[in-house]
Amino acid sequence: MRVVGITAEYNPFHKGHRYHLEKSRELTEAEYAVAVMSGDFTQRGEAALADKWVRSRWAVEEGLDLVVELPFIRACDIGSSFAEGAVDILAGLGATHISFGSESGDIEELQYTAEALREKSEEIKRMIKISMKEGLSFGRSLYEAAEGIIGREDARLMKSPNNILALEYLKRINEINRKGGRITAVTVKRKGSGYFEACEKTGFAGAGAIRRLASEGRGEEASLYVSAAVARYIAEKNHGDREEKMFRLLRYEIMRSSLKDLSQIRFVGEGMEHRLKREAAKAGSLMELVADMVSRRYTEAAVKRMLTALLLGIKKGEEDFTPYGRVLAAGKKGRELLRIIKKEELARIPVITNVNRLSGEALSAAKSIETDIHAADMYNLIEGRDLYSFSDRVITPYIEK
Repeated sequence: MRVVGITAEYNPFHKGHRYHLEKSRELTEAEYAVAVMSGDFTQRGEAALADKWVRSRWAVEEGLDLVVELPFIRACDIGSSFAEGAVDILAGLGATHISFGSESGDIEELQYTAEALREKSEEIKRMIKISMKEGLSFGRSLYEAAEGIIGREDARLMKSPNNILALEYLKRINEINRKGGRITAVTVKRKGSGYFEACEKTGFAGAGAIRRLASEGRGEEASLYVSAAVARYIAEKNHGDREEKMFRLLRYEIMRSSLKDLSQIRFVGEGMEHRLKREAAKAGSLMELVADMVSRRYTEAAVKRMLTALLLGIKKGEEDFTPYGRVLAAGKKGRELLRIIKKEELARIPVITNVNRLSGEALSAAKSIETDIHAADMYNLIEGRDLYSFSDRVITPYIEK
C-alpha cells in the first residue's frame, strides 16, 4: 500500500496546491494522499485566513483523502522544527512517500545539499551562534554559515524559500531512514507565481498574494486562482478587523505583563522585553508594531511568531512535542485508510478523532492538544466568534459520506 504524505498550510487552498497534489499522486502512484496541515496559526506566526476546519474541508473537497493537524507547538516555529514535526507525524501514520514543492524540482540535487549540511552540521551550528551574537537573523546566519562551509555552489539552493523547507524535510526523512525507515522523498517543481505573486495569465498565485487580495476586498481577482468554495468564502467574509482585534489583545498583554514575565515568553530574546514595552506604547496598529520590532536579527516572521506566542502565553521550555495524528477531515478513501490503519495497527503514533476522549498512548499528547485547543480559542476570539460553538471540544472532524 502506497501512502503519499504532504505538509501544507492551505492558507488558502489554491490551484498550485491542486497541481502539487495531482503530481504527487502521479509520481508516487499512491493509493492514498494524507496532508498534515497547520492549525489556526501558521508558520509565519499569522492567524490563518480561515480556521483549520474550513481549510481541511477545502483540501478534502479538492482531492486529499485525509487531513491531520500539525500541532501549534511545531506549526508556529522555525522551518526546521516545522518540518521535523510534520515528517514525524506522516511517518507515524505510515506514509511510504513524502512529497514537497521546491523551486529546484531536482530531488538528487536537494539530497546532495541536505547530506552536505548534515555532515557539516556541528560546524554550521557554531558559525550560526557567532553570527547571531553579531546581530544577524537565524535565517541569514544559516545561509552564511552554509555558504562558508559547504561552498557557494552547494548553498545556492538555500536562496529560495521552498528549497530551504525542502532541505529540512529531507534531513528529517534521511534521519528516519538511517534508523530503519523506508520513506521515499519526492519533490514537485513549483509552478507559476511566487508566494506573494499572482499571474492572471498562468492562473497561479501564491497564498500570500491571495490573502492580500482578500484583505483588500478584491475577491473577484482572487477567484481566478482558487476553487469556487474558497472564492465564496473570501467574498462573503470581512477580513479587515482581525488585525485590529489581535493588536488590542497583544497591546493589553504587553502592557499588563512585567518585564520578567515578557522575558519568559517563547522566542523573546535577551532584551526584547524592553523593546516590546517601548514599541507597544507607541504603535498604532499590529503592522506598525511588527515593523518597529523587525531588526537585523529578528525578521518579520520571527517577530510575528514571538507575538503569537505572547498572545497564547507560551513560555520558553514548553516546546516538548509527542507526535500524534489529530484528524481534521477525511474523504471516503480517508475513512477507508483510517480503518486500515486501525485494523492493521500501521500507525506508530496515536490517531485522535475526539479530543474529549483521550486514552492510552494518546494521553502523552494531552499537553500539546491543550495548546492546540487554546490556540483555537484565541483564534475564535480575534474572529469575534462564539467561543463555545466554535470550540475544538465541540466541533467534530468533517467526514465525507
